Amino acid sequence: MKALTQPSRLLALAIFCGALQMSGCAPTTPSAPGASPPHSFVIGPEAGDPHSHAAFPATPDDIIKVSSHVRVTTAVGQGLNFFAIQVNFPNKTWAHGGPQLVNGHYQMNWGGLVSRGGGATDYREEDPALDLRLMQNAADSERSHAYPWVTGKEYILTIERGRQITFPPGVYVFIGSGPQVSVPDARTMWEWKFTLKPADGGDPVQVSTLYDAADRIASFYIWNECGYGSCGKGQSATWFMPVYTRLGAPGVKMQAQILRRF
Repeated sequence: MKALTQPSRLLALAIFCGALQMSGCAPTTPSAPGASPPHSFVIGPEAGDPHSHAAFPATPDDIIKVSSHVRVTTAVGQGLNFFAIQVNFPNKTWAHGGPQLVNGHYQMNWGGLVSRGGGATDYREEDPALDLRLMQNAADSERSHAYPWVTGKEYILTIERGRQITFPPGVYVFIGSGPQVSVPDARTMWEWKFTLKPADGGDPVQVSTLYDAADRIASFYIWNECGYGSCGKGQSATWFMPVYTRLGAPGVKMQAQILRRF
């Protein structure tokens, strides 16, 4: 397990619309009414569209699992390249997970913050003592793990709710190399597991877990991000329309029907 080649907290600032529903970014117009939903879509120059993010309107707000396939076709050999699913919880927390290429290092990342307006604001105004009551990230060794993904190969990204657990009072770190914080009360939270694995059923399979007080996902996005010397024009990925499962129907898989780029 390896940390990012640059501080992971700094690299994550490239995700300028964390908790986007709070940030004021607006989606574009969806596909024409009555049209069949696409099986897949491209984010990158081949799409003929400059937008790097995709939203999925009309999905329910009680999701407990969401999954998509991705095949990265182009990434830049410097800076940050990140291809991720972002989930937004109803308690104003959010998390993102996916494969990264950071200055030539191939890895995955699964982590989140409390929304205080979106983007860089969520990092600047982080308050570990308060935030730990809503969310707790895994240690950096699990949150940013070396993962030898391959350009042109198809992978499955899945975010799924696990068991409910109780953390006893004690000393905890909210995220990364942040301060150790004494939490005087027990906290009951849900496991939220991110899995990255090849679509062909092979290895490696990487699982990372964070914990959140929310029992459901209120909305989700898919995006490509760049920064620190990489450029979105040099990135391209084909994504499958995401499939999700609801709290009220845990055995039923549903596919998103509408795609909006922003």
